[in-house]
Amino acid sequence: MAHKAKILVVDDDKNSLSGLLRLLQQEGYEASGAISAYEALALMDNQSFDIVLTDMKMPRLGAIPLIEEIRRKDDGIPIVVMTAYSSIENAVAAIKSGAEDYLPKPLNLTELKEKLERIWERRKLRRHTEELREKLAEEQPFSELVGNTSEMQRILKTVRDVAPSMATVIIYGETGVGKELVAQAIHRYSHRKDKPFVVLHCAALADGVLESELFGHEKGSFTGALYTRKGRFELAHGGTLFLDEVAEMSHSVQVKLLRVVEAGRFERVGGEETRQVDVRLIAATNKELEEQVAQGKFREDLYYRLNVIRINLPPLRDRRADIPLLADYFLIHYARRNNKNIQGFSPQALRLLQEYHWPGNVRELENTIERAVVLCKKGIIEPEHLSSNILPKDKVQPFMQVRLGSPIKDVEKELILKTLELTGGNKTEAAKLLGISTRKIEYKVKEWGLEDPSAQKLPPEERISEKFS
Repeated sequence: MAHKAKILVVDDDKNSLSGLLRLLQQEGYEASGAISAYEALALMDNQSFDIVLTDMKMPRLGAIPLIEEIRRKDDGIPIVVMTAYSSIENAVAAIKSGAEDYLPKPLNLTELKEKLERIWERRKLRRHTEELREKLAEEQPFSELVGNTSEMQRILKTVRDVAPSMATVIIYGETGVGKELVAQAIHRYSHRKDKPFVVLHCAALADGVLESELFGHEKGSFTGALYTRKGRFELAHGGTLFLDEVAEMSHSVQVKLLRVVEAGRFERVGGEETRQVDVRLIAATNKELEEQVAQGKFREDLYYRLNVIRINLPPLRDRRADIPLLADYFLIHYARRNNKNIQGFSPQALRLLQEYHWPGNVRELENTIERAVVLCKKGIIEPEHLSSNILPKDKVQPFMQVRLGSPIKDVEKELILKTLELTGGNKTEAAKLLGISTRKIEYKVKEWGLEDPSAQKLPPEERISEKFS
């Protein structure tokens, strides 16, 4: 049987406390109770809990001071506040103090179960990610490369083996897979780590510009050459030069590159002095160089000079098991950069991330997570924070036809009913999408005299009695 959360319930009403504990235990949770904030803090000093569920109003020490004290003890534990419907503003204050969510009283057991399950899933995911990160940190030091799949472990082993050598490396992979990160890792864990790591993207550079960028030029060697300039090879002396999209070089530039690779010698554009450099070369391409050689587009001799060590980076869609780890890695990075306290992803958002095909690979995932962090106003990233191209089409396409001049009440009715239809009758999810309370949806459906789309799914025993309020 799968382990369920260990919950601490805090409520000064003994009847409500015992009733809620019994219901939670029937659902398989390991639930403990405290009749005051002080008793709750004492319990937390002696044992650990996965979730705290606390009443808003309690004598002596209320929920907000309790939350602040819990946050000093454990900044990561989720806290849910139970409050009367008329005191929602207090719940908002509690959330600002560090609570993750709130539940209006009298409690709806289905809503309670759904909320606890979502929180528990996020908590487990967070722990799993932390465990993977610790495991990765123990097994390898390459913080630039995040991944625990067999493909990434194979790449990390190759990087570890190749880094101390002088061998030329060529990295294959689609745009956005992280070829430059692999090159950085090779440099950082080589004997050249204290020397320069220089990057040149060869695509879209004309021959004259590319040649000047590689080898430098003398003053007056061409129109606009107002001063002598060192090229990337000189700048990388003693270190590493990374040439991205090397397949885009013309034959004339390839000939000059071959000479540097073989002998370490070159002349600046417009210069006569032969210069000697000590540079470790790493190249990358999103094209298959063997095919380019067969088509006469790439020199065979240069290909063999570059292809000493080959590293193939798989696209993100071929290592989907790494997506949660990568997403969490970017989440932590951008949350810190934007000074936000975001705990993780909802199960729905994480599922969408794992199901998307990621044509832009890791770079697209990083941009998506940065956008989500900026848009997220709460502590959890939800589907609505993700890019529209990641969402299912029926989630982003218009599903309402509203006529100008329609009464507000008619627009409200259509919006609520369409959203309930979209969520399969799930009032909690519909309320979250609309930014209103579940109770308001229940009230409106009853007011309109319509059958509640989710009523058939709620047996009478799944509503907590008023005596537990």
